[in-house]
Amino acid sequence: MPARWRTYIDWDNDGSFAGAREEVTGRTLDGRTELSMVYGRDQNRALSPPRPGEAGFELNNISRDYSPENTGSPLYGQVLPGRQVKFEATLNGVTYTPFRGQLADFTIKPGYDQRSIDVTCVDGLSLLRGAQVTTPMYQGLRTGQALHVILDAIGWPAADRDIDAGATVMPWWWLDGADAYEAALELLDSEGPYSLITCDSSRRIVFRDRHHRSTRARSITSQATWYSKSIEPMFSAPATYNHGWQEIVNVVSFDVPMRTVSPELAVVWSAPSRITIASGETLQVTVQGSAPFIGAIVPVAGVDYTATGTVTVSMPQTSGQSTTVVLTAPSGVAYVEDLRVRGYLVQEAGSLTVSGEDASTARYGRRTSTSLRPPKWAGFYDAQAIVQLILAQRAERLPTIQVTMVAANNTRQLQQLTRDLSDRVHITEYETGLDADCWVEQIAHNVTQGGTEHRTVFGLEKAPAQVTGAFVLGTSTLGTGKLGRRGFADPDRIFILGSATNGQLGNDILAA
Repeated sequence: MPARWRTYIDWDNDGSFAGAREEVTGRTLDGRTELSMVYGRDQNRALSPPRPGEAGFELNNISRDYSPENTGSPLYGQVLPGRQVKFEATLNGVTYTPFRGQLADFTIKPGYDQRSIDVTCVDGLSLLRGAQVTTPMYQGLRTGQALHVILDAIGWPAADRDIDAGATVMPWWWLDGADAYEAALELLDSEGPYSLITCDSSRRIVFRDRHHRSTRARSITSQATWYSKSIEPMFSAPATYNHGWQEIVNVVSFDVPMRTVSPELAVVWSAPSRITIASGETLQVTVQGSAPFIGAIVPVAGVDYTATGTVTVSMPQTSGQSTTVVLTAPSGVAYVEDLRVRGYLVQEAGSLTVSGEDASTARYGRRTSTSLRPPKWAGFYDAQAIVQLILAQRAERLPTIQVTMVAANNTRQLQQLTRDLSDRVHITEYETGLDADCWVEQIAHNVTQGGTEHRTVFGLEKAPAQVTGAFVLGTSTLGTGKLGRRGFADPDRIFILGSATNGQLGNDILAA
């Protein structure tokens, strides 16, 4: 029996989806326009950047309930972008939420033969786009901690987050009017391969560090075996297969900027003209430094400014590349001249090149990639680890496969509704000969006829093979040999700092 699908829109914006008109399942025209949803990475590879989740569907609007200009609509004033949307599918008494997001836009089709609206939705990750963030300067912050700072700055609820601390410790990190989404991608670049940012079915922002596929059960152990014929769960032909020759990368190089702090206080900024503050007025003056700074001091009268009249001065943020000086004239008009801010400048002092080359250059030639984004905030040693992980994953051919599963039976539907990003799945595809564990990198659902027709397209990448003969501390049988750059794929043998089971020396492999 097929799963029962339901579609909801939270028109009154109270977060409950319990309003009288908020289940729109009966108005969904999925006989002519599919319910569609997609999320994951923008390609089927672990090194690819994320793509914010998207969804779309069509609603019957013969009643004109969804026409924003119709003052007689019971939803008048509530048909607005930003309203929460969710899809639910109930199978065997269990309800799953394949997608949750919010209205991004809708197109009214007023033609007599249409009389409907096309709805487009995005998940929470898209809300980071266009939000500008300015932060203080941080030292020794982990990537996950920095993501919390970004989310705090845009007012993202603390309860709607599931964020790893991050493996990369950034020597310096700050933002100055940066786009929150681009800033999050830079943190992902600085965390390295396998790290992931997405939005889950509970509308939480999810961040996974570069070790999560070696520490989380769903990534460590295959959750299912999928077959191309004869055995269930079976995916439909044809599969789209990329053998991976063109994606080989065996030479990687990044420049890591080095920064030093000025030994003495320096002028970070000075006002270009006289400042007038009306009586009882509080004036905020934006300070924009030519370079980032730390340890700025609140301007001192007679040293950093001269005042006529009574003025109080404060500065809530003392580091970053910009801050605000708050001037208040509590009684009477006041004038401030020669205002300046002093602090300790953090300046670039050249860079170090971090590079790596794999022995596969002898077989394939030197292969680099122009699509690799640099780890902007990583320090030297984390950048080294990222280089090694890229080579570990891409120095040899690593195929990807895209398979379609059609909800023809209960076994397949369970796979369609329960698999998630980074899940480990074994793929047995007879025509290509692929018979290996793969990780899920992208998921797309298409639903028609109330769920009687449900297709799921999974994009997967083969998990790298475990190196053999790797060096293991504290053993007599593997006490010599390779350190095992590709050994990170085996979670039972990798050494991970801070792990209760993998953080003790003795029988653990050293890996990036």
